[in-house]
Formats: sequence, structure tokens, C-alpha cells
Amino acid sequence: MRAAVYVPGNNELVLQDVPVPTPGPQQVLLKIAASGVCHSDTFVLSAAVPDPRSYTLGHENVGYAVQLGSEVKDITLGELYAIWDVVPCALAHPSTSLPPALNSIGLGKNGGFTEYIVVNQAELAPVPKGLSPEVACLAADSLITAYNAVHNVAQLAPGTTKRVLIFGIGGLGHQALQLAKSYGATVYACDIKPAARQLALSLGAAQAFDILELTAALNPTDPSATPLQVDVVIDFVVSQETFTLAKDAVKLDIVDTTGPGGLIVLVGLSTDQLPVSSVDLIEWRTNVLSTLYGTLDDMKAALDLLAKGVVKPVVATEPLDKVNDILNGLKAGTVTGRKVVIPA
Repeated sequence: MRAAVYVPGNNELVLQDVPVPTPGPQQVLLKIAASGVCHSDTFVLSAAVPDPRSYTLGHENVGYAVQLGSEVKDITLGELYAIWDVVPCALAHPSTSLPPALNSIGLGKNGGFTEYIVVNQAELAPVPKGLSPEVACLAADSLITAYNAVHNVAQLAPGTTKRVLIFGIGGLGHQALQLAKSYGATVYACDIKPAARQLALSLGAAQAFDILELTAALNPTDPSATPLQVDVVIDFVVSQETFTLAKDAVKLDIVDTTGPGGLIVLVGLSTDQLPVSSVDLIEWRTNVLSTLYGTLDDMKAALDLLAKGVVKPVVATEPLDKVNDILNGLKAGTVTGRKVVIPA
């Protein structure tokens, strides 16, 4: 079978012929139906975290069960399943001789940029009937991450009246925007790409800014103008520039000094050193939290959101041999929404 393999030292994936894996007693062989392409994949290729291992990338996967291990129960052949598999860094690499990276499907272990994959039964969740593979696969990473950031970390819930600013209306951000809107939040968006800003407006953002426009909205030169202020910032970019603007955005005029301050949620992977001053954060009672991915239950919740149409991702599909083109597009910032590989 064909696979798009990460080979250390290469800045693109290498298409190789590899054997079809065999499931162990508690494992399932799945025929990959769809695999989302993520900015994390470009992070691996950039060698920002050096990794000497060679493996197939692709960590946002759904597939059809085609072979069951001898001890597998409650998995139905021919049914579509989403794959959850993330191991915390400390558990993945107890030895200091290994790189401090995840050891999960598509990020350390063979992933879904291929035709077949073996996974543990415990890592599978059934895909609701009627949900297409190219949409369902997003529950396995991009939507689970957006859901975790919005629902668990920012603690937004149905009926909220909070104001939310989202940086980066890409594969994750445009889904987070829809979820926050569905809860009742007033959502503002910031992205350097005109197409992304237009997408944000079409999804219900109150306003969509580029960097200069947001800077002006947060710090108006007209003394009679009211600065833009929000309760929560969710940053899918995480650069020095976005973090500085995020701090300005959550400087709330709160009379009750015992109440909660503004919240910044960092989600995007970045190598930028962020400008943090404890005095600045404490003075405005700014809370900064970070998050990545989510639990198996979060993935099931994400599948439910997709099945109910609460979140309607913008998705485009490509064949496996176009995966490097997609990755190059992500690095160049030319991808709108989410790109998904259909292996065969």
C-alpha cells in the first residue's frame, strides 16, 4: 500500500510502498476513508522538535473496520470509526534519549496518510450515520481541539453573553467560531488573509479585522471612541504580535476588582517567545491558559456537533499524492478551511 512517510532530514513527505499491517489481539485494521491535513504536520517537517524516527503522518483519521483482532468486541466490520490516540509527552518518552514529542498516531507512530492502519479498539468511536468521512475525520483533531478550547478551557456554554476574539480563522478557528456563536457569544475575528476574514463574516462574526484594523479598534486615536474589549481571546496563531494584541483586548474595565479578569487561551503551535510581564498580567488580572487536543469523550462530543450540524466545516478533499501540495499551502498560508486526504 502507498504511504506518505516522514523521513528525518526531508522537508516533504516521501511516498513509499509499505506493507499492510496486521492487527494484534485487541486491535482493529481499518481502511482509511479520510485523513485531515494539519498545521502540526508542517511543524514536524520543519524539525522544530527534532525527531530521528521515520513514520507515516496523518493524525486526523476515520476508517472502515475490515479486520478484527482475536479479542476485539463491539466493533462492527464495515462500519466507519473515528480514531483517537494521543499520549502525553512524559508518558511517550520516559527516556531522555528520545525527543520531547507526542507518541501518537501520525505523530510518532504510523498515521493515516496511507490506505490501512492498525489501532487499539479502545481508541475508536463510531461515526454517526449520515456523516461523511471527510467531515467526520475533523472530530479527531481540529474540532476536538476547538471544542476543548471553547467549551472546556474558555468554559463557554449555551446561553453565554461573553465577547470572544479569535485569532486565525483557519482549519480550527473557523470551527471554534461556529461553536462559540452557537453558544450565544459575540465573536470577533482577526486574520491576515482577506478570504479568511470573509469566511468569518459569513459564519456570523460581528467584525473581522486584519492586524492593523484590530490594533486601531483596540487603541483608537479618537478619544471619544470606545476601545474594543472582549472577555475571552482564543489564539490559534500564537505569535508575539497576536499575544500583545490579546493582552490589550482583555484589559476589561471591571468595577468589581474581586471578579474574574479576561482570559487568553493559547492553542496554536509556535516557536515565538511571547512577551509576558507579570506586572502587566497582574495589573489587569489577565489569565493565560494553553491547550492542545482533547479527550476521547471530547471527540465523541465533536462527532455529535458535526452530526447535528452545529459546526459545518469548510472542507476540500485531495488524493494522497497531493499531500505535499497541501502541506506547502498550509506553510504559505493559502489554505482556507480544512484540507482532507482521501487515500484511495
